[in-house]
Amino acid sequence: MEPDFQSYRDVVHTAKDLPTLSSVVHRLHEMIRNPNVSAADIGQLIAQDVALASTTLKLVNSAFYGLSQKVNSVTHAIVILGFNKVKNIALAASILKAFENCKSTDFDYLGFWEHSIGTATAAEVLARSLRSPYTDEAFISGLLHDQGKLILVQYFPEEFQKVSTLIHTNRITMHKAEQEVMGFDHSLVGTWLAEKWKFPEHLSLAIRMHHKPAMARQHNELIQIVHTADILCRALNIGNGGDPFISELDTQIWTQMNLTEQRVDDLLGDISTGMSNASEFLELVRQ
Repeated sequence: MEPDFQSYRDVVHTAKDLPTLSSVVHRLHEMIRNPNVSAADIGQLIAQDVALASTTLKLVNSAFYGLSQKVNSVTHAIVILGFNKVKNIALAASILKAFENCKSTDFDYLGFWEHSIGTATAAEVLARSLRSPYTDEAFISGLLHDQGKLILVQYFPEEFQKVSTLIHTNRITMHKAEQEVMGFDHSLVGTWLAEKWKFPEHLSLAIRMHHKPAMARQHNELIQIVHTADILCRALNIGNGGDPFISELDTQIWTQMNLTEQRVDDLLGDISTGMSNASEFLELVRQ
């Protein structure tokens, strides 16, 4: 029997209690594309949501970004870090806030976010090492790559329980177990949420394709970065990715990224350092 994609998708698109982002975030995506928008304009917009502005500044001033001076305004943060970086920090803050009511006794919520923040950190480290044009987008793409799992836990608990059982009885990865139970995996569910939230195309594709980067036709490098970051994060045993298995890195990606054993060792060290500086992100999850 063919999987009933539409009925599952309709649940995600019509759920009244679906996590919502700050309205400021949606306007940010629009404003950032306007060449006439200034740092002050963006700063004033974020400042309209006092809690979001406060959390954004807290993250900007964290050890993760290593700024030499304290930043006291969003406008100043934009001048130092750039439009896209600050936009994505604000988006990260809004995402972490949006899901705070999705905690479940049947799901390792903290472990999930630790893995997501670890993948985000690994993606940023990898993007910087590659001097990628996606460096500003890498962190948020890594943070969001598994968001579909939270939707499965909250809205499809019976299917999620079957998936969990299958992972342990058949010793297979989570996304393979999801395919067996539902005919699709969390990456597609995460894409439905990205549609609901009107995310830009590159973020939606990074979520959708992170388990099958070889099939990507657009934003390939960003998707490869998130795919690789997920694997490196699992290799370091950061958080809980839903199963204990480490996928093999595609040989084509290994070649394209010019990875060597020594370079991978260096990346793993940088990721570990990055995670030790990511305490402010983790603190938002624990609140």
